[in-house]
Amino acid sequence: MKIRYKKVSAWLITTCLSALGFTSCNPFEVQLEYGTPNANYSVKGVVTDEANRPIPGIQVTIGKQGLPHESFYDVKTMFTAPNGMFTKSYVGEFPRDLTFELTFEDIDGAANGEFKTKSESVVIKTTELKDGDKRWFKGSATKEITIKLESK
Repeated sequence: MKIRYKKVSAWLITTCLSALGFTSCNPFEVQLEYGTPNANYSVKGVVTDEANRPIPGIQVTIGKQGLPHESFYDVKTMFTAPNGMFTKSYVGEFPRDLTFELTFEDIDGAANGEFKTKSESVVIKTTELKDGDKRWFKGSATKEITIKLESK
């Protein structure tokens, strides 16, 4: 009797769960897999003076716009390398057009010259994403910029 009861209850539970699973799906929707669509975004560039010489030690602050509020996007500051270069990368979930708000500030005084603060917006559109796998990874996009700072 116990074995029959277990078989019947297992069959009922399986039937109910299957029915719930099938009725919750709309046959006209796109089939989804487990995971999260993502893309790689990068902003790289060089900071120069008016004579095109690279400026080391410039503070680069990158703000976020167009990202979800719960994003773990790192908005810490960084500094240009001795060759004036900087790079910031971001792996974005649910790819969308992103705007990186960059601020370039000379905070070391006269050590490498004195320069005015400058702000720049860099937009990366989803149409610029390349080399995706046609599944979850939508691709990568890199914007390269050159920033000329004016002397004070």
